[in-house]
Amino acid sequence: MSSPPSSLAPVAAEPTRTLLVVVLGEFCGTFMFLLLSFIGAQTAIVTNDYNDPSAPLTPISLMYIASAFGTALATNVWIFYRVSGGMFNPAVTLGLVLVGAVKPLRALCIVPAQLVASVAAAGVVYGVLPGPLRVANTLGGGATVAQGFVIEALLTAQLVLTVYFLAVEKHRATFLAPIGVGISVFVAHITATNWTGTSINPARSFGPAVIAGFVGYHWIYWLGPLVGAVLSFLIYDLFKRLEYHTANPGQDDDDLEKFPRRESALVREESLPSSTAKA
Repeated sequence: MSSPPSSLAPVAAEPTRTLLVVVLGEFCGTFMFLLLSFIGAQTAIVTNDYNDPSAPLTPISLMYIASAFGTALATNVWIFYRVSGGMFNPAVTLGLVLVGAVKPLRALCIVPAQLVASVAAAGVVYGVLPGPLRVANTLGGGATVAQGFVIEALLTAQLVLTVYFLAVEKHRATFLAPIGVGISVFVAHITATNWTGTSINPARSFGPAVIAGFVGYHWIYWLGPLVGAVLSFLIYDLFKRLEYHTANPGQDDDDLEKFPRRESALVREESLPSSTAKA
């Protein structure tokens, strides 16, 4: 005779199941985002100059890379944000922990999934496309390590602020947040790819480095974005403490109350049976 099911079992299993779903969502989303981005970047770099793949990127190639990263991120954030939040970036995850949107324990499980997904994406690109992997982040254009660090920190701060104001805060345009986040990444790549390769995401830098080798200044692609996340939190927290929403109120209003409702609509509403009448 089987024993009756314990009422405590679903309660105990739920956190583990939820965490598994979130980790799996972050792995799949990060993998697809970086797979598409790496293929786009590899294509742009290889076709930039067939005689010299290491030649400086042309504006068209920069646009190609920026478009690949921006659209790949927007697409996969839109797909997976209901599953895991669609972070795909340890710096964004840190920013969400600081603001209280993600619990530290969940973040500790998510970040390894993001890193493993990056290695997997870089490995697939290396195995599928001919030639060496060319999407690893490196400094260029004469940029120093210090300059690269500052660039990465500032552009990551821009990205995390975008996440704060468009995704963390709920408003009429929240469902469009993936587009805003994708545009932020697009602009960052146009701005910085010539100088740092544009990481703004430690996971994005980690995977290709595992496959192609680590540069001596690889740390800037970790510390820069993490510092940028902290900086964005400080800026966001300051605006919240100053109650910024009172400075320019009504931005989410649709102003429908300014238009008088037609009498025919009111008559139809009054003729409809109420919920209490149905009961």
